[in-house]
Amino acid sequence: MKILITHLGTIAQTLPATSILYRIRDIMPNSFMTWVVPDKKYISIFKYNKRIDKVILFNELKEKKEEYDVLINLHPFFPHKECPNVKIKNSFDFNFNGENKDFKDVLIGNKKIPYMNIFQMYYKMIGLTWKGEGYNIKYYPKTKSKNNRIGLALANANLRNYIVDKLNINKKLWHVPYKNNILRRMDEINRCKKIITDDMVTLHLSLNLKKYVYYMETIPSNIKLELFNSGEVHSVPKWVIN
Repeated sequence: MKILITHLGTIAQTLPATSILYRIRDIMPNSFMTWVVPDKKYISIFKYNKRIDKVILFNELKEKKEEYDVLINLHPFFPHKECPNVKIKNSFDFNFNGENKDFKDVLIGNKKIPYMNIFQMYYKMIGLTWKGEGYNIKYYPKTKSKNNRIGLALANANLRNYIVDKLNINKKLWHVPYKNNILRRMDEINRCKKIITDDMVTLHLSLNLKKYVYYMETIPSNIKLELFNSGEVHSVPKWVIN
């Protein structure tokens, strides 16, 4: 069986989407799975994941002439008409299934569902029930963690002084260097025992590495944040970031 999985959203949305691979591979162990990404920088997410057989860019999919048994489209934006020679027998897709309208409205910012996390929503989309599965990245960092190190990874520099006062942190904070490459960023995050961040990608990568995360929420989320009992959310007042 040939399965095509597409997600043309952000990296922050793609990271938790990898969770579905746990169950799909268990249900269909002999299938050949292809995951479609919008940009090359996404490919490293799946580099060490043996549950995915192939990762291709959307531009590559547009040039293909191929038939798939199942399409699993995990993001509202998927221009089917740009892939005229790709044939699909069955699909779990926003554009074909009206039941996914709530999820679509959440992802594009038109609706809030505070009682359901994004893992639950991805599983609901493929007709399964989420049972606590986390991220499925399968990369083991090359760095070692220091038990007493707290890492600071901020997109908004105005937060620094607020964080020190809010969290009552007396020890020196270690600046986590920003890396475009997902695997290199995980290497840097892994040097710390705890992470303080306002960045959603860093949040997901830190939780994947079992770090305790202080997430500084500058923009209220439309969906319940799942911290896997390893973190806390602090809502940041607007005056701090303006």
